[in-house]
Amino acid sequence: MAREGITFEQVAAAADALVGASQQPTIRAIRERLSTGSPNTIHKHLSAWRETRPVAVVYAPELPQALAAAIATEIERAGAQARAEIEGRLVQAQTEAADLAAAGEAMEAERDTLAEQVATLTSERDKLAGKAAQQAADMTEQGQRIAREQQAAESARVELAKAQLKGESQAETVKVQVAEIERLRITLDTESKARVGAEKQAAVLAAKLEGMTERTTKAETRVELIEQQAQQSVQELNSARVQVQSQQGALDAATREIDSAKAAAKEARAEAKKAGEEAAELRGRLVANQPAAKGKD
Repeated sequence: MAREGITFEQVAAAADALVGASQQPTIRAIRERLSTGSPNTIHKHLSAWRETRPVAVVYAPELPQALAAAIATEIERAGAQARAEIEGRLVQAQTEAADLAAAGEAMEAERDTLAEQVATLTSERDKLAGKAAQQAADMTEQGQRIAREQQAAESARVELAKAQLKGESQAETVKVQVAEIERLRITLDTESKARVGAEKQAAVLAAKLEGMTERTTKAETRVELIEQQAQQSVQELNSARVQVQSQQGALDAATREIDSAKAAAKEARAEAKKAGEEAAELRGRLVANQPAAKGKD
């Protein structure tokens, strides 16, 4: 289940409180104050809050009319040129920032999905471990039963030796006992072979279970790495937006890092999917193996 995001009112209240305390309402400061919230969500609400803030008006000191007119003309000319250039860069930066924020939100959704897949794999791994333990207990019980039958066969051999001493009058009885001993020997051989096969299959299943556990751990590590990369990318994006003229290169670097993080997330999802398929195959083999073991009992 995706996590519930914070609201605009929460971010606005935190920003107003920081401004009232003579502090800068940055994403990090708001996140520390709220003790929750995605950097992407905080950035979106903080941008909306800044747009609603009143713009302070600075009044210039009075100058001689001629000097003021000349200065105003020069300022207007230079300001128009600079404003056009800054507005163009600002629009471009805002567009890129919106694209990066959307990509960050998509990455967070992918991260949550991958985390759910890791949780599912962990649950399936625990179930398979329980089934493997049950199978080991069944094998132990089967070994004890074979030992009892071997003891019974040995007792039958002793009885056969005693019967042979009674002479030819009990020849028919001896034949019956010989046949029973042969039957027991065949049964013991069959069950011994079945036990060896079950032990081999249990060893293979245990090895695959260990491999799936390792792959699940790697998938969890990749999820944590993706979260760290996403948070670092958002922080660099905010820094690049504030210093758009001097930090244009940082926006490009943030874009490349987000692309790298998305590729890593895609690879992690592929690994998690493959681990799930192997887990499904392993469950099928365990289910197929259980009826065989119960039938021998």
